[in-house]
Amino acid sequence: MAEGVGMNCVKYLLFFFNFLFWIAGLFLVGVGTWIRVDDNALKILHNLDNLDETVVYAGCYAFIGIGVVALIVGFFGCCGAIRENKCMLGTFFVCLLLLLIAEVGVAIFAVVMKPDAEKFLKEGLDKIAENKYQDLDPELQRLVDFFQKEFKCCGMNSTQDWAPNYPDTCNCTAGDTCDATTGRWNKPCDEEVISNLNKNIVYIGGAALGVALIMVLGIILSCMLFCHARREGRMHGAFFGSTYREFA
Repeated sequence: MAEGVGMNCVKYLLFFFNFLFWIAGLFLVGVGTWIRVDDNALKILHNLDNLDETVVYAGCYAFIGIGVVALIVGFFGCCGAIRENKCMLGTFFVCLLLLLIAEVGVAIFAVVMKPDAEKFLKEGLDKIAENKYQDLDPELQRLVDFFQKEFKCCGMNSTQDWAPNYPDTCNCTAGDTCDATTGRWNKPCDEEVISNLNKNIVYIGGAALGVALIMVLGIILSCMLFCHARREGRMHGAFFGSTYREFA
């Protein structure tokens, strides 16, 4: 009796977990599709911090791709849990396990490549500073303006990078790093950008760890339900609800 109640709790907990997963996937697909086909949404994002259309499109396709994966995994998890279908539970287990392995692999790769990423970013910022601000492409000017506005800095590796014709985003009126004499930010952007990258990596790593723990919980619940169905010796039809007795 206690085991039956416990397995019912596992079943509905796994169903609820996957239903939320499925809803999240549906939301991502909907948002990605809406931004891709709605010209007004595209214009808003394009004007927001001067985002390039290529970046917006890439974000849309990423949303749609991740959402489709979540829909597929959530479907197998929900159907497998509510019908105790071993085939679907096994498919759900394999999908989650593959996603978990991929996430761990990406995390290890990110840790190993972190010094190279910092070096690549520093060299890229130094290369931008080799030209005068006015000679930069419009896309690079928008990127420089974004950095200087966001991090309250001036220049890429030196505050003299844009001398004598400084862009407006170098100007300031108040703040800890505002030089009252020149009216400009008194620190370059390279260290601020790299520091912000390291800080965000910590946040992303924490979020990834939380997702990994949720995946592990889903794997454990699916294993418990799969083993219970196997021990009971039954196999539910995937769509029609038929119950079959397995042959030894």
